[in-house]
Amino acid sequence: MAKEAFRERQAQDLKLEMLRKVHLFEDLSEEELKDALKYMQVGEFKRNQYLFFEEEAEPGVHILVEGLVKLLKETHDARIVIVRLVYPRDIFGWIEWGKKVSRNTYTAKAILDSKTLYISNKDFINLSIKHPAIAVKMTCEATAILLHSYETLKSIAGGKVEERIARALLEIADRIGKQYDDMIVIDAPLTRLDIAEMTGTTVETTIRVMSKWKKQGIINAERGHIEILRRRDLERLAI
Repeated sequence: MAKEAFRERQAQDLKLEMLRKVHLFEDLSEEELKDALKYMQVGEFKRNQYLFFEEEAEPGVHILVEGLVKLLKETHDARIVIVRLVYPRDIFGWIEWGKKVSRNTYTAKAILDSKTLYISNKDFINLSIKHPAIAVKMTCEATAILLHSYETLKSIAGGKVEERIARALLEIADRIGKQYDDMIVIDAPLTRLDIAEMTGTTVETTIRVMSKWKKQGIINAERGHIEILRRRDLERLAI
């Protein structure tokens, strides 16, 4: 019994530590955080493991605490598109209210070993009723994600391939890149296929563009990481 109680306390402390890193809950008091924990489940996923599939996904809120996750959507012609990359402290998932059921869902897959907090649809609604600030922040977060999606669609529809790839690399660098002197390192196993699926182009075109930039000394792409050597040149390409 004592060992079980100790393990339970350890699990609660871990969830509390994870929760403190999420801006959605940063204004809650210690007691309110502990109350919010009652609704949450911790998920741990290995690299390349699926968090959920589009056909089977349940509504609810997922919060990425550690790692990197890609959200995938299959098109009518069986192509895969990366709808969005999810970075630590980002929120994904969806909420349903009443009889309204979302038809536009997606598949989630871990790019790196990842940890999440999950709140079911019903529990999130109950938590938001108790703490209205969470509902307001969630609405703002959803709006920001929607506006970002519009910009992505606009870029894919009208931007040149080089512009789209440059923007994608810059966004990833800004979110998870590490600065080393004049170089930014994206330490994540993003493949040429991932970049192609993010930018609405073919893997062959992505390879050609990134190979050209490597010869020009703008980037250096090795297995498992990408180095941005001349950020200003990449920014000019993204305009």
